[in-house]
Amino acid sequence: MKQLILEIDETTEAKIITAAKVAGLSAQQWLKRIIDEKTMAAWPDSVKALAGSWQDMPFSEELRQEEGHDAPRENF
Repeated sequence: MKQLILEIDETTEAKIITAAKVAGLSAQQWLKRIIDEKTMAAWPDSVKALAGSWQDMPFSEELRQEEGHDAPRENF
């Protein structure tokens, strides 16, 4: 496993430690969880497999083409 050195100020360190304690984790575990959440850029394969498996909704013009024309509106 690799190590990463990160320089942060005391205020940020205190926030990390507090958040980790609230979550019941060590600071290292908490930071790893945050990094994992923020870097999950790819969708899971199960979601990718859904692409193209349903039809696109038609545009409103297509849906209304059989309805005829609106009645003229009054001028105010």
